[in-house]
Amino acid sequence: MDNISEPNPQAVGISDAERGRIFVTMNATFRDEEKCRVAMETIVNDAHAAYGVTSHFWFRSEDGKSLFVVEQYADGRALSKAVRRFTTARIAFFRSIKVADVSAYGDVSLGIKIAFAPLSPNYMNYYEGYSKPAPGARESGIKDFERKRVFVATNATFRDEAQGKEAMKALVQIAHAEAEVHSHFWTRGNDGKALFVLEQYADEEALVGDLDANQASRAALLETMEVSDVTVYGAQSDEVKKTLDPLRPTYMDYYGGYSK
Repeated sequence: MDNISEPNPQAVGISDAERGRIFVTMNATFRDEEKCRVAMETIVNDAHAAYGVTSHFWFRSEDGKSLFVVEQYADGRALSKAVRRFTTARIAFFRSIKVADVSAYGDVSLGIKIAFAPLSPNYMNYYEGYSKPAPGARESGIKDFERKRVFVATNATFRDEAQGKEAMKALVQIAHAEAEVHSHFWTRGNDGKALFVLEQYADEEALVGDLDANQASRAALLETMEVSDVTVYGAQSDEVKKTLDPLRPTYMDYYGGYSK
């Protein structure tokens, strides 16, 4: 098994490796959910054993019609290897869904863009933040805790970029020092305006703890931004909903997969 091996995150400061992650997301609707589920199980298990596929996490909308997939790669090499693994299960998967959109976040090579061209993805470049390395695997198979991660995705623009970037960096540094905040990854569109923020938490308790502990820092950042939408993946407790209610998020339930 071609496992990734990285040192632990630096005690102070964000490492180059933590800046070099690549996320790929997909929104879709089901054509045949049962065929999709069967294909998903094979795809997810293959990804979990592969080099550098840190996340292959699947969520379903509350009405059961829509699907969201987020994949995280340690680096461009890991994504390139994944693109070449176009298996029978992947073919069956794409036949079982209707793709609405695909996006790639981070610094993506021309070769990967050519491979992704049939999906007409949206690309956003690394702007700030981090995604920490996954712990080394001690045994094969998906663990229960890898199913309990929580993602929060935000689309926004800056009202005042200078003040916003200062507030963003302050919040990122706080998050990086917290063991349970695995990712606080910021990307920006080619127009220099659109922002996409992806936060990953160890579990729902970690999300609630971070929201409670960093209210002032988040409020300072939100004053500099115009938020378009927020989506919470994998957490729907009353406490989460009450805290995030001013942002009117959409919620999606865990459907399958993992995040290491």
